[in-house]
Amino acid sequence: MKTYNILILEDVPFDVELMEREIKKSGIDFNSRTVELEEDFLREINEFKPDLILADHSLPHFDGISAMEIAKENCPEVPFIFVSGTIGEEFAVDALKNGATDYVLKSNLSKIVPAIKRAIEEVKEQQKRKSAEEQLIKSHWQLMEAQKIGHIGSWEWDIHSSTMDCSDEFYRISGIEKETFNANFDSFMDRIHFDDQKSVSESINNSLDNLMPFSAEYRISRPNGDVRFVSSHGEVIHGDHGEVLRIIGTEQDVTRRKIAEDKLKESLKEKELLLQEIHHRVKNNLQVISSLLRLQSYHINDPEALEIFRESQNRVSSIALVHEKLYQSQDMGCIDFSDYLKSLTGDLLHFFPTDSSRIKLKLELDDVKLNIETAISCGLIVNELLTNSLKHAFKPSENGEIFVGLSKDLENNKIILNVADDGQGLPSQLNLDKIDSFGLELVQHLSKRINGEMVIDRSKGTRFKISFQELNYRGRIPNGK
Repeated sequence: MKTYNILILEDVPFDVELMEREIKKSGIDFNSRTVELEEDFLREINEFKPDLILADHSLPHFDGISAMEIAKENCPEVPFIFVSGTIGEEFAVDALKNGATDYVLKSNLSKIVPAIKRAIEEVKEQQKRKSAEEQLIKSHWQLMEAQKIGHIGSWEWDIHSSTMDCSDEFYRISGIEKETFNANFDSFMDRIHFDDQKSVSESINNSLDNLMPFSAEYRISRPNGDVRFVSSHGEVIHGDHGEVLRIIGTEQDVTRRKIAEDKLKESLKEKELLLQEIHHRVKNNLQVISSLLRLQSYHINDPEALEIFRESQNRVSSIALVHEKLYQSQDMGCIDFSDYLKSLTGDLLHFFPTDSSRIKLKLELDDVKLNIETAISCGLIVNELLTNSLKHAFKPSENGEIFVGLSKDLENNKIILNVADDGQGLPSQLNLDKIDSFGLELVQHLSKRINGEMVIDRSKGTRFKISFQELNYRGRIPNGK
C-alpha cells in the first residue's frame, strides 16, 4: 500500500488533529506536515513533495486562494482540497473553477476521506491519460520518423465528405505545402501525371466496386516541375452492411529505385547486344574455319583424308549453328534445341546427297531449351550419329527411315535424346568397349561430358538413347577436360 504525503495548511492544531483522526480511521497510510505561512508552504512543496494538499481558505497571515495559485505553479498535478469552517457557495464555485479539486466543511469532516479518495483516483486517472497521451505522441513521432526514413506517406479519403487527411511525409513527397493543398480527392488526382491518371482512377474504382485492396505505381508531378515515381497501396474500409466508408493508403517514393532499374535495364540491354555480337562473330569465325576446311579438301586426293576433312567441316558447322541460334534468340542464356535440331538435320541431309524418296527423316521434338554448355555437346552427338546413319545404315538402293527424337522425362527430371535408323545396324563384331571409330568415340566422350546415360539398341537397326540433365556452368568444369 502506498504511503501518501499530505500537506496541511491550517493555523488551528485541534482542526489538524480532527482531520488526521478521520484519515487514520479510513486506513489510508500517510505522513503529514502542517504549515501556516507562505514561505513554509512553498518550502514543503519543494522538500516534502506532497501527494495531497488540504488547506483552510483563510489564515491570519496567508490564504487558501494564494496557496492554490502557488500549488498550481509548482505542483499542478497534486490535488488541492479546501477544508474550512465556512465556505460560501459563490466562493466554492470560483475555487473549483480556478483549479481546486474539492471542498469540505469542518463541521462535516466525515466527508474528508471520500473527498481524498476521489482526489487520489482522479490523480491515477490523470496519470493514466497522461501516460496514454505520451505513448500516443511517441507512437505518432515514431510513425512520422519511419515514414520519413522510408519515404512513405499515408493518406485517408473519407468517401462521404470527399475530404482527405494526409501525413507530413505525403506532402514532402508531393513537394507541396499542407496549407496550400485543397485536401480532397480531386486535388489528390491532380498531382498524378496526366498519362497515369486514367490507370490510377480505374484501379481505385475497381477497388471500391469490389471492396478489395489496390496497388499501383505511377508518376506524380511536383509544383516545381519535378516528376517522382511512387508506389501506392490502399485498402477499402466499409461498414457492417458493405457500404464504403473510406480508403486508407500509402505512397512510397520509389524514384531512386526506378532510376536504378532503368539504368540496370539499359546496362543489360547493352550486354545483350554485346553478347549477340560475340556469338555472331564466333559463328562467323567458325564458318571461316569450315570454309577453309572445304577449300583445303579440294586439294586432297586421298579418299580417307577427304572424308576426315568433310566430317570435321560438319562438326565445326554444328557448333557454329549453336552460336547462330543464340544470337538470334531473345534469351542469350539458352536456345530452342528442337528448332536447332530441325536446322541441323536439314543441313546434314543437304550435305549428304540423299534421295528423299528413298530415305525418310522423322522428327519428334518436344519444346526443350538448352544452355550453350549442353547444346554444343548434344549438337555434336546428333551430328555424329546422323552422319553415321546417312553414310552406313543403308545400301545404295535400300529404302529406310532415320528418326531423331527429343523429349522430357518429367518424372525423373531428365531430357531424352533418341537417334535411330532401321538400316542394317552396327557390325556384329563391333566392341563398344574398344571403339576404333573416332565418331562413336566422340559420342561416348560427349555423353559423359553431359553426365548422360547412353543405351544402344541393335534389335531393329540401331537406336542410340541418351538420358541427361542440363548442365549448369560449374557442371561442365569437371568433364570439360
